[in-house]
Amino acid sequence: MPPKIDPRDWDRHFRPGAPRRGGPLQAFANILLIMLALGILGGAGFFAWNYGRGSAQETAAAALRRAETTTAAAIATRTARAMTPTITPTSATVVETPTPTLPAEPILGRATVINGGNLRREPRVAAETVLGQVCVNDQVEVLEEQTLANGARWYRLRVLRATDQCVPDRVAEGTVGWVSAMLLGPLSP
Repeated sequence: MPPKIDPRDWDRHFRPGAPRRGGPLQAFANILLIMLALGILGGAGFFAWNYGRGSAQETAAAALRRAETTTAAAIATRTARAMTPTITPTSATVVETPTPTLPAEPILGRATVINGGNLRREPRVAAETVLGQVCVNDQVEVLEEQTLANGARWYRLRVLRATDQCVPDRVAEGTVGWVSAMLLGPLSP
């Protein structure tokens, strides 16, 4: 059997202009480059997936706010129309249109505030929605319940009885707004 090593190998592999083979260092560099490329692609995919999920939730929340705003605007418009005086062209006298009495809002129950917090114009945590503060032991009337897409539960309520002056920016009795369910104790009929 002939030997595996040929004495001419040295001249063939190491002469000037000979084809170069990569060694262990070249293999390690290739592996690092492949891992870097896969990491960049994986990170880009992760951010793209999260961006797509977040925009769908924001779209759903915006649609909910639009629906609530539309409903509130429609109620305000109907109320304003009912309150405006009408003028008849023949007599030029102002005739008051009687304001229709709206049926009392159904009440889901009464509750006591167990954690002081913000009373808001809409069920959304933002600085521009704050009406004022409700304090511990305030008595409230719950008018509506709403669960948002993220699972947070909110109650629309009317403050019936405010306890002692706990903070300077507390709301007055009769104020209607939204609070997180975490601020209220159990509802009673």
